Amino acid sequence: MIYEKEKRYIIAFDDVPSPRAEMPEISVDDRRGNFVEVETGFPEALAVQEAKRCLSCRRCLGCALCWAECKPEAIDFDIPDEELDLEFDEVIITKGQDNAFHPLKPELGYGSYADIITDLQFERMLSPTGPTDGIVVSPKDSEIPRRVAIIQGHPEGDENHLLSSLILGVNESILALEKTGELNVVLVSPISQSFKEQFFSDVEKISGLQIVEGVPESVVKKQDGESLTLTYSEDGQSKQEAFDLIVVLTKPKISPEIKLLSQKLDQGIL
Repeated sequence: MIYEKEKRYIIAFDDVPSPRAEMPEISVDDRRGNFVEVETGFPEALAVQEAKRCLSCRRCLGCALCWAECKPEAIDFDIPDEELDLEFDEVIITKGQDNAFHPLKPELGYGSYADIITDLQFERMLSPTGPTDGIVVSPKDSEIPRRVAIIQGHPEGDENHLLSSLILGVNESILALEKTGELNVVLVSPISQSFKEQFFSDVEKISGLQIVEGVPESVVKKQDGESLTLTYSEDGQSKQEAFDLIVVLTKPKISPEIKLLSQKLDQGIL
């Protein structure tokens, strides 16, 4: 039986293993003249029973939110489960939503200061649907920074990693400069040969972005409220600069499950 309630389509399931437990409550008389919590919570035995019941539903809960967004005919709940054998010429494996990355050196300050974030966090910040509507702000005080450093978290990386992370850093810099006025961005990283040959001349023309071919060494903040001090080496010399926000370019880490799937299918990982 399907019925409509407040423009929502509700499906009555007849195969639920056991009925939902009712929350124990104090009596009406006990509620008078005080602020005692009405619902007392499940006792342990009933809580365990309810948890097992919820974990054995085997299908959707019938909330029908999908029907509320689509036409009722768009979804057929009566289609039986089936297994399909599909043939493909190529299989592309990606890491999906697994945003793990290789550990960063503690000297770079990630995890110690709120105004040091990863490239993934910065990408989310720059998104129009992100937490700041695409505007660059410091997670520490929500202030708009004037100077932002994007630094290489794995300067010892191979050519492919350096190329991909540099492209990401430049793209994020362009978005940040477009959305936040009076912003100055400095990208500090070893420069791969392929990046020099293909992109460097064009990147140098981007107003507000400075490329420094160097190796980040450490980030410190002497007192709370002060700017971050980045120390990096350039042409064998150690230099220091102050920044309001620092973004660390990470190196993605592929999970063992994805690696195993790649081996089984004899396919590389994108």
